[in-house]
Amino acid sequence: MLTALVATSAILKANSANAFSSGMTEELNLTPQQQTELDAIKTDSRTQEEANITDEQQAALEDKTGRERHRAMRSLDLSEAQRTQLQEIRETSRAAADTVFTDEQQAQLQAMRAERGNRQKNRREELAEELNITSEQQTALDAIKDNARTQAEAVLTEDQLATLEGTTGRDRAQAMRNLDLSEEQRAQLQEIRDESRAAADDVLTAEQQAQLQEMRANRENRRGNR
Repeated sequence: MLTALVATSAILKANSANAFSSGMTEELNLTPQQQTELDAIKTDSRTQEEANITDEQQAALEDKTGRERHRAMRSLDLSEAQRTQLQEIRETSRAAADTVFTDEQQAQLQAMRAERGNRQKNRREELAEELNITSEQQTALDAIKDNARTQAEAVLTEDQLATLEGTTGRDRAQAMRNLDLSEEQRAQLQEIRDESRAAADDVLTAEQQAQLQEMRANRENRRGNR
C-alpha cells in the first residue's frame, strides 16, 4: 500500500462528507427534497468556512473546485484557531447531513463507502507499482504510517480509543471525526499529520514525486471531463 503517501492514515483523515456525486444520488435514491437540503448544508458549510479564512487564503482557493479545492485547503497555513473552527463547521454540517438520510440510506451509504475504501486500497497498490516503489521505500512508508497512528493514538483518551476499537478504513475515519476532541488534541493531530506527510515526501525520489503529481493532475482532468 502507499497509504502514508497518497492518503493520510485513517485515524487522521478528514473528508468532506457533504459532496455527493450524481451516481451516489441515484444509488441512494435521494428525493429532490433531500438533495435540496444537502445542497443547502453544503453551501452553508462553505460560506462559514470562507468566513473563517483570510482574503489571502481565499485567493489561494479561487476557481478551485472538488478535490482540487480540498487539496488547496489542506495546503493553507491555517492557525490553530482556524483549524478548530473549520473542524467544528465540518462536524456540524456532517451531523446535519446525517439527519437528512433515512436509516436505510445511511446503511447503504456506509456500504458504499466501505466498497469505495476497498477500491482505493487497490488503487494505492497499483500506484505503488506504477511509481516503481522499492521494497525499502515501502517499508519506510509503512513505518511512517504506523508511527503516525501510534502518535495519534497517544493523543487520545482511553474512552476515545475505546470508541475506535474494532473500526478500520472509512468506518474508523468516521468514528474519529465523531470524537469530542479538545482544541489541544486537534492541534497535536494536525502536527502529526503534517510531519508524516513531510516524512513520506522525503522517501520519494524527485522523479517519483513529479510522476505522482502528474498522475494526480491527470486523474483530476478525467474527473472534470465526466
